Amino acid sequence: MRRLTGPGPRGFAPRVSARPELSIIIPWKDRPELGITLRRNRRVFVANGYEVLVVSCGGAPKPFRELLSAHRFPGLRGVELPDTMFNKGLALNIGASLAQAERLFFLDADIVLRGDFLGESMKRLGTKYFLTVDRVFESEKPETERSSYLRELSYAMSFVDNKGRTAHVETNHLNLRDGSRSGPGMVLLRRKHFEAVNGMNSDLFGWGWEDLDLLVRLQLELGLSQRKHGNIVHLSHGDDRRDLGGESRGISEHRNLARCLENYQRGHYWGTRVDDVQTWEGRAVRVEPEPRKRGGKPLTPAA
Repeated sequence: MRRLTGPGPRGFAPRVSARPELSIIIPWKDRPELGITLRRNRRVFVANGYEVLVVSCGGAPKPFRELLSAHRFPGLRGVELPDTMFNKGLALNIGASLAQAERLFFLDADIVLRGDFLGESMKRLGTKYFLTVDRVFESEKPETERSSYLRELSYAMSFVDNKGRTAHVETNHLNLRDGSRSGPGMVLLRRKHFEAVNGMNSDLFGWGWEDLDLLVRLQLELGLSQRKHGNIVHLSHGDDRRDLGGESRGISEHRNLARCLENYQRGHYWGTRVDDVQTWEGRAVRVEPEPRKRGGKPLTPAA
């Protein structure tokens, strides 16, 4: 276990000469489903030499390190942000600052990818686009399924600023025939675009709008367009597995939306990446997955 050192213009650690094609960043706090995500996606990660950074934001250190060691593979690394509340924006900002690739994919800790989702998605990325997941299927089907004459149902918001720049986001898109939904929170984009809007906004916390906010700012500030592609599987769970800080999803989402609208009305399309990196330099801890011996225990104790 090492503290992160060597600050640079993009993050804590210096870049290496041979960069992976893609860096996958997974925010985490006390979610055992991470083990399934790493195990079932491992073949794709390893076969393509992708870098996988799991950022524990306020999570318990022991189970985090055990999960990484149990599912270790080349390219897998961990980062701990201790003694803080879970904040997805913060976790992604720190992870992106440590990532080595020029393309980033933000993956949740409870997702199983289908087929060559990442390879096909990168082909569609282009230079003026970012990409989100088209359809998310639940791993557990509801006990009762209702028939519907409607095929799809979508909720969306559009923004046009004084300079005529536009942004369109679907807050939710449901396919009533197969039970799938859209996945705007899992984003594939170029590092330079992420940095050009100063990353995620960690002033948003709880649940809701921290992902959509990034999509809006990429459109309003950079004029990028959204593309949707691919199917993935979400490992089903209830709200009791989410860290909502004692709030309901509705209250949390409404608060974050109000804050985002205030920023957009001021023409403020800037995230908090630079401040987050400066704040956590010297405090974040790098965790290297340790080899495991027979019986499941690490060969060497964690420092």
